[in-house]
This record gives sequence, structure tokens and C-alpha cells, in this order.
Amino acid sequence: MDRKKELLKHVSKEARGIEIGPYFSPLAPKRDGYNCLSLDVFDTEAVRHRARVDSSLPNGAVDLIEPVDLVGSATDIDALCRDAGVAGDLDYILSSHNFEHFPNPIAFLQACGRVLKKDGVLSMALPDKRACFDFFRPLTGLGAMIEAFHDGRSRPTYRQIFEQNAQMARFVDGERSLVCFLLDEKLEKIVPERRLREAFDAWESMRTGNDPHYHDVHCWTFTPASFRLLLSDLFFLGLSPFVVEEATDTGQSDFVAHLRLVGYTTFSPAETEDYYAAREAQLRAIVREDWSVAKSDCQLEILERFHILSRSTGRNPLAIGARALALLMRRRDPFLAKQYLAISRSVFFDPLHYIESYGGVGDPALHYLLKGAQQGLDPGPFFSSRKYLDRNPDVATGGMNPLAHFEMFGRKEGRRPALR
Repeated sequence: MDRKKELLKHVSKEARGIEIGPYFSPLAPKRDGYNCLSLDVFDTEAVRHRARVDSSLPNGAVDLIEPVDLVGSATDIDALCRDAGVAGDLDYILSSHNFEHFPNPIAFLQACGRVLKKDGVLSMALPDKRACFDFFRPLTGLGAMIEAFHDGRSRPTYRQIFEQNAQMARFVDGERSLVCFLLDEKLEKIVPERRLREAFDAWESMRTGNDPHYHDVHCWTFTPASFRLLLSDLFFLGLSPFVVEEATDTGQSDFVAHLRLVGYTTFSPAETEDYYAAREAQLRAIVREDWSVAKSDCQLEILERFHILSRSTGRNPLAIGARALALLMRRRDPFLAKQYLAISRSVFFDPLHYIESYGGVGDPALHYLLKGAQQGLDPGPFFSSRKYLDRNPDVATGGMNPLAHFEMFGRKEGRRPALR
């Protein structure tokens, strides 16, 4: 994935927006023709001074720093925009590796909702805890974010500082020692730093001395699936005006999320029922993500569905997947192969359930693609093929597989999954 292109997916040079804390690598600089304001806690000269004394930055970094237009905390973005006369007039907000630092992310989301136009987009890059120094830390829970919001928190807690310092991870391979790494690194090369005593002593010192200093840490930890669930739950509870359009791996140590401003809403009983069913699927997706980390130490890394298929049929999972893709490509229809992959990766596709429900079908994703959906079979316990086609007659007329259509097009178009 082209990370910058993905972050700028909803940004044009004609649109008006804000980039938060771009430092020396802005995504939408004015010098390239973007109508984008820069927001930072420091003014322009202070940012440039920090860059001058930072020996780790590349040559010429200072020259790349944009003039800072809005000086203050990102959580106060609405007040800053009101003072600048641009509140409610913005098409997008860009944020790269900021959200995880905010002590009060719900307040930030609500403030962003007050400065964007309706249907405006908040696009963010966030560290994936499976591929950075947060590796050994637990995922952030919804209650922790809500508690920070109701406490009106404006700085990291001593507990959050301790947790980062006590559970810091590194990827160590010979002479290399990295705090950010790839998702597929071997587990034995990801090691915890031995700083528990030092972290505890620092916590005790801050607590007893009522330390007044601001300690910048990762207050929150995410994976793409856990982030999607957190933000969806906040929208459902009326604490955020944003829906999650996408949360996509970059193939590096972070992921990109696009949030769309739709405003606050009240769910009807039917919508509530649909949400809880979708939420259950998302909770299962988080478990699958955790399991994917655990299996990364294996010599052969294969998709979970192939593991399940192997246990159910006793057949070689890599051979099954390879033969299925080869069969589809022999048909000289690459679009079929794309549908196959979309089905295989969907949280609504449950290969074990499919086999148990419909018998020995070989590769369940291939069977569902080529035959099962036409026979009215469902890919898993939460998705109805017939209901999706009845609800979307254009899909039925076009002859595309219902689950593949939802994952490839329907989700982005705002169509709902047809839940069983």
C-alpha cells in the first residue's frame, strides 16, 4: 500500500482542511498547492528550533516544516478554528500518529465534529500495537476511554506512563534493535525491555511528588479491528459523531483509518439488533487478530480459515488455497479471484460453519462463490445471502456473489450487511 496515497484518499488540493502536528513531513503542504492549515502545540519558530537540535532528523528537515497556523492542543481544535474563523468550514482533518497520544480522545472526536462540514472526513494513521513497542501491552478498552472523557483528562495518567515504560518492546535481530517492525516478524525476536523496577520507581516518584510535568506516551493501544470496534461503539453510544469507513493495514507498523462525520444519531430497535450482530462479528475479528500474532512464530504463515479447513478435512491448507486461485485464474476472469479473496477475508465468512452446515464441499470459499450463493447458502451464521440480494436487486441482477459485493463495494457505499 502507498501509505501517503491512502491517507490522502479523501483530500484534494481544492478542499480545505487541517493537518495536526505534521512536523517536518507534512502530508498536504501548502508548497504543493494544498489548502491546508497546520496545527501544533508549538509555534513555527519553536517547531523549527526542535528540529535544529534533533540530531536524528535528516538534512534539510527544517526547510520542510510548514508555518504553524493554529497553535494549541488538538483537543481544542474547535476553539482554535472558531478564533481563526474556519469552524464548520473544513472538508478534512489529517492526523498521523497523534490520536494514541491524546489523553482525552472522545473530546478530540467531538471537537473535530464541530469544525468539519457534514460528511467531512477525519483521516488518521495509527500505530498497530502488533508491530511496535506496544506489542506486549493489552488493547485499550472502551471503559478506559469513557472514563478519561468523564474525568476531563488533559494529560496522561501515571498508570499510562508506567504501562508504557514497564512493557516496552523491541525487535532485536543481531545488531538491529527497532521499536517499530513488521507484522510477520518472529516472536522470539520481539523482546521486552528489562525496565520494570525503573518504571515502578518512576511511578512512585511521580505519584508522591505530584509531578507537574507532561509526560508524552501512548495512552491507548490499537489494532485495526479493535480501533474499528471502539469507534463504532462510541458512535452507537452517542459519544462520537463519526462512523468508521475503513481501518486498513499499511503493511508497515501502522494502519490508516478514515472516519466520516454523520452527526449523532439514535438507533431504532431494528438498527440496534443489527448493530449487536455486527458487533459480535467484530469482536470475533479482534480475537482473530490476536491469534494471528500468536501464529506468526510458525514457519509457514497461513490464513486462519485454511487452518480451520485443514482440521476439518485433513487436507493440506496451502494446496487447497493455491488450487482454488489457480482454478479461478484459468477461467481468465481475475474478478472472480478478487471475489474469492474478499469472501475468504470477510468477518462474515466462517469456513467451519459452512462445512458443518453443508457437508464436504472442498474449499468452502470457492464453493460459496461458484455454487453456494446461487443455491441460497449462507457463508456463516451472521450473513444471509438471500436477504442481501432481496435488499439489493441491482446486485441480484448483476449476478455478483452477495458477500463479495458487500466487502468489495457495499460496505463503502453504505449498504448494510443482511444479517440472519
